[in-house]
Amino acid sequence: MKFDLEYIANASNGKLSASANPKRTVEGFFTDSRTSDTAKMFLALRGERVDGNKFVPELVKKGCCALTDREENLSLIGDCIYVEDVRKALQDLAKHFRETKLSDISIVGITGSVGKTTTKDMVAVALSSSHNVHKTLGNSNSQIGLPQTLLATPLDSDCAVVELGMSMPGEMERISRCAMPDISVITNIGFSHIENLGSREAIRDEKMKIAAYSKPTSKFILNGDEPLLRSLDVKPERVCFVSMEDKTCPCYAKDIKESDGKMSFVASVYGNDYPVNLNVQGKHYVINSLFALAVAYFLKLDLKKASDKLAEYQSDGKRLYIYENNGHTVISDCYNASPESMQAALSVLATKKGRRIAVLGDMLELGNESETLHKKVTEYVNKSCDVLITYGEMSKFIFDNTEIKEKYHFAKEDADNLSSFLKTFVKEGDTVLYKASNGMKLNELIV
Repeated sequence: MKFDLEYIANASNGKLSASANPKRTVEGFFTDSRTSDTAKMFLALRGERVDGNKFVPELVKKGCCALTDREENLSLIGDCIYVEDVRKALQDLAKHFRETKLSDISIVGITGSVGKTTTKDMVAVALSSSHNVHKTLGNSNSQIGLPQTLLATPLDSDCAVVELGMSMPGEMERISRCAMPDISVITNIGFSHIENLGSREAIRDEKMKIAAYSKPTSKFILNGDEPLLRSLDVKPERVCFVSMEDKTCPCYAKDIKESDGKMSFVASVYGNDYPVNLNVQGKHYVINSLFALAVAYFLKLDLKKASDKLAEYQSDGKRLYIYENNGHTVISDCYNASPESMQAALSVLATKKGRRIAVLGDMLELGNESETLHKKVTEYVNKSCDVLITYGEMSKFIFDNTEIKEKYHFAKEDADNLSSFLKTFVKEGDTVLYKASNGMKLNELIV
């Protein structure tokens, strides 16, 4: 989408600089001054370490335009818009665009502690069977990413599938104000960001604010296998629960089969059965598929086409990406980590033949619960692998409490030693799972 500066200023309650060209158009935004693009607008964000406003004069001199909250930048010769808060201004712009230009487009909002991006991608695949779909690229789900996703939505889209993330109280409500989803999906309630929110109940309550600015008739699609969600006081006509096995839910799975890197099952959706065949492995993909079909149901799509379309889903290469490398199998899942995603990844490793090696790094942002939750992972490790290799400070609690006989531990500062060890230890026929939070950079040690 293209926006002229006058539109942006009006929608964000901003003020154009004296020399600005109000009819100049931009086709997106950027936040890294090193990737300057005169076709896009620079967002001068104030970060913890760097204030983006310091780069505005030089960028404007190069021909870029900027959204700034430093009033003195209005005197620059070039194209600037001054606002009180750049982040809020971007969100105001997205809200205005949603209300005025996207009002007839169905918005599906997806959140949850684990599985947001996978579910978003599976929903988009299913809906593409009948609809022209716009979706969040990657996991651009933040206070800055979500507004940009909305602003990039083509006006000829039938629907948009957007991912909403949060890590602090109040964040979900701010971006739900932009998205105003017609359908809100909550994949689960886990322990991610419990350091900031204090309890799983608080995480649930924050996630539920995804629909804070939706219409009273908007729908919730919730994980029926999560007690914290089943106990919510939500009007029955507004909610659909999906489940891996609970047949009291409107959408549930049966006849689940897992073999040769694929999954198959039958999805029961409001009394009708639809066979689903997936070219990915892992039982968590089953419930993600159910979310997708429930969304398709509420959008009144042909569910046979939608269920068939799910066979085209492929991993994005960051989450449970399985491939062969020099005679052994790699399961790469190093983008994020929580007890729930650890369990999902280890369950896939457990199905493999040959020697099964789990390389597990720290799960981050768990606060005071970190030791307890790392110890909890041992429940899954004991059933899933032949060799355990742990990496990092907190993963030592997994190492210390597991029953696995062959195990090795490496401190975070011993990355080079771990890399050398893996290169000689991994043999042809092995399957190696690499799983940790992104901050551990375990993906850089894959052999």
